[in-house]
Amino acid sequence: MKQTLVVAMVVAVAFLLTACATAAPGENASDAFNLTPLEQFPDELGNGFPVANLVQEGSPDVGEIAPNFAFFLADGRGADLASLQGKPIVLNFWATWCGPCRAEMPDLVALHESDSDLVVLEVNVGEALSAVEEFATEFGMNMTVVLDEEDLIRRAYQVRNMPTTVFIRADGTIGARWPGFLAGEQLNDLVQQIKTQ
Repeated sequence: MKQTLVVAMVVAVAFLLTACATAAPGENASDAFNLTPLEQFPDELGNGFPVANLVQEGSPDVGEIAPNFAFFLADGRGADLASLQGKPIVLNFWATWCGPCRAEMPDLVALHESDSDLVVLEVNVGEALSAVEEFATEFGMNMTVVLDEEDLIRRAYQVRNMPTTVFIRADGTIGARWPGFLAGEQLNDLVQQIKTQ
């Protein structure tokens, strides 16, 4: 009985992975799952800390379509970057051990809280949920915090150092990249840049 259950679970997981992996280039990751708007994610710290699950084609270069990726909650709800088109996006890569990440986080949180026409996605790279939750609690991170447990998003965006912030226009193209600490006027200037391009 146990062996049959294990085999059934393995087949179900393989089917799910195959369904996600076989999306055609340029097809939205959302075609492989039931899309949930960010507004319907849990209204709590980190929006429930969804986990990165799928990355599709795209280019991390300025002027190109940003690589699409999906992120899922434990209950199966999910979203992807392509579904957020229509609003500019600030995609920030960070880690809890990173001093500059800690220094810039208050300005990113304030940006999220002050601008409802902007999506701020915080991508934690490769750390355990417990460490991320502690950091998010300290800084009051009520925006979506995506757990990039397997470095899927970091690799797709060719992020070598943290923090790195990618600014994505409402049409899904990358407007700017900023490796390193970013806060204050520089942050606001880059946000205005992607809003007006």
